[in-house]
Amino acid sequence: MKRCPECRRDYYDDTLLYCLDDGSPLLDGPASRDEPATAILHTTAIAADAPKPADAHATEPIDANVLRADFRTSKRFDKRLILALPVLAIIVLGGFIGYRYIKPSASATINSIAVLPFENRSGNSDTDYLSDGLADSLIYRLSQLPNLKVSPTSSVMRYKGKEADTVQIAGELDVDAVMTGRLMQRGDDLSISIQLTDARSNKLIWAEQYERKMSDFLATQREIATGITQKLQLKLAGDEKGITKKYTNSNEAYQLYLKGRYHFGRRTRDDVNKAVESYQQAIRLDPNFALAYARIAEVYNQMPAYPYLSPKEAFPQAKSAATRALELDPNLSEAHTALANTLAFYDWNWPEAEREFKRAIELDQNSATAHFRYGQLYLAPNGFLHEAIGEMGRGLELEPLDVNMGATSAWY
Repeated sequence: MKRCPECRRDYYDDTLLYCLDDGSPLLDGPASRDEPATAILHTTAIAADAPKPADAHATEPIDANVLRADFRTSKRFDKRLILALPVLAIIVLGGFIGYRYIKPSASATINSIAVLPFENRSGNSDTDYLSDGLADSLIYRLSQLPNLKVSPTSSVMRYKGKEADTVQIAGELDVDAVMTGRLMQRGDDLSISIQLTDARSNKLIWAEQYERKMSDFLATQREIATGITQKLQLKLAGDEKGITKKYTNSNEAYQLYLKGRYHFGRRTRDDVNKAVESYQQAIRLDPNFALAYARIAEVYNQMPAYPYLSPKEAFPQAKSAATRALELDPNLSEAHTALANTLAFYDWNWPEAEREFKRAIELDQNSATAHFRYGQLYLAPNGFLHEAIGEMGRGLELEPLDVNMGATSAWY
């Protein structure tokens, strides 16, 4: 015999483990809390001193009415259990789907982002360098963060001037979030509006309006980048790396730097010359502007390829500018890349070129230019074609729409 310790109901079916009324584990022998008893924990667990079924029947006559009642109760319980199982399964499945597919859409970490070209609301194309430059600067700074994939400028520029469908663009660029913005300049007044959208749920994560003076433009773009990082709870790579680094304290020099970037991106002879002029003006305002020196070296390194200057005219100026940039900032990846370019392509100083390329990649593993030039200008000429194609491929992963990288990689 078995008895429920809670409701004290007796059972004569030794195969039962739990009470059919309240689910409590059945005990062999006396059911009183003050009397010794053994809970049934397994179908094979039978107390050594428990009475055998025959003995139990002999010492306590079986009541047929009680057996029939127990049987009917057992059947009703089994039916309830069978009916409840599908409902329970639906509840469990619904909970899993909700946790797996609904909850993450609102709270999952943003691992990738695209910063689209800002819309220029100034009504003057001469200020495109500000709207394009702000987006380019945010891409550059956010790309320094170790755990965030950022779509490069070459990939997002095709959306300039187009209506932004964030979900579609995110799908095309394979990113979690899309940042859009508008910029308007009126004299010395500057108005910037920002929106950051989680494309997976098409919900707005963050929006901000900045009313500033042009003299605050440099500080504002750092403020925007910091705000994005804090909102997404991204971890910075250090005070002197990433979005917090100050490349210049001169707002006017920084605007000239943006003009240089804008003109160099157009690649015509006139624009390339304007790029050098803008960078040089920036340096006159801030002689310690290392990044501007590095960009001058970048321009001169590319001039013979078009050709806008002869190698003898261009490469020595590139080397001089890159060397000066590294004197001002030894940890500037762009300067190491520019110097390595000249050392390999003009000096044929292979050991030094390799060292500079590796240092550039070490400082910025997301530099498409460093990876690409390392493969093109050092590895390939020295016979390491497999490795060269791998490095150029890495550059293309980072800048998939760069025409020069694509064509050159295909040639190799």
